Amino acid sequence: MHTNWFFIALIPAILWSIVNHIDKYILSKHFKGNGIGGIFLFSSLFSVIVLPCIVFLIPVYFLNISLLKGSILLFVGIINAIAFYLYLKALNEEETSIVIPLLQMIPVFAYLLGYPILGEILSTQQLMSAAVVMLGVTVLSLDFDIDNHKILVRKKILMLIACSSLLFALHDVLFKKFTTESSFLVSAFWQHAGLTVTGIFVFIFSKRYRDQFKTIFKQNTVKILSLNIISEFLYILGNLANSFATLLAPVALVLVVSSYQPLFVFIIGTALTIFLPNISSEKLSLKHLIQKLLSIIIILIGSYFLYSSSIN
Repeated sequence: MHTNWFFIALIPAILWSIVNHIDKYILSKHFKGNGIGGIFLFSSLFSVIVLPCIVFLIPVYFLNISLLKGSILLFVGIINAIAFYLYLKALNEEETSIVIPLLQMIPVFAYLLGYPILGEILSTQQLMSAAVVMLGVTVLSLDFDIDNHKILVRKKILMLIACSSLLFALHDVLFKKFTTESSFLVSAFWQHAGLTVTGIFVFIFSKRYRDQFKTIFKQNTVKILSLNIISEFLYILGNLANSFATLLAPVALVLVVSSYQPLFVFIIGTALTIFLPNISSEKLSLKHLIQKLLSIIIILIGSYFLYSSSIN
């Protein structure tokens, strides 16, 4: 196992935490909750820029792949697009510091998928660690109504993130299954081709999302375009770093490092709420702070034991 995989795997956690807040800002401040389609299309169609860059690096080798493997990697790109869409749906309805910790179900699903697809066998400690992560997720999915003495479950958000996490995990597992270090750029090409195909399909058949996409270029053009471009570059860099890291270490082990992302999101969100409330406004009451911190601590503990069990 490469010793530098941890630092490579940490790059996505940092970059994606910034992307999360940019996405939330665009959705809440510029589209008032009606920009999911626009951001989704911008993200998937942005891969059109990535494809020629990869071709430039490996001129004709991107064609040096079997029809079956190419089709599967195209499918992997489509899976990534659907997972991203579900994430946007959840982010549109809930705070960033709630949505992102819930995504820590990804390494748990990766462990479950790793056995049948990659032949990875789960130990008792790994299963218990995964259970601890899920406990933290459960704590965060609850809405404590102290005044009315009720505990409500964020069922819709939990379902959206659970489906998104499952697809993100499947994406990473399949990418590793059909990729080697020497064919990383080839696989990345077909993966992003899948994203592009999904974007084109939605653009053609969804008038509503097509209109939202056009709105990006009509309203606050420079500001929104700049934010979207920055967000996409950071997301793609994080995605490439994450995919490459999975080739250097077990998929679930790499995904465990993503447990740092909620911490970065929480820190950035808190700082923005205090110093730049016009950009981000997180709930910082004592009740909400205790719930968020408790769940993040539980998730980090579970992730640590998941990590330690994988290197023993």
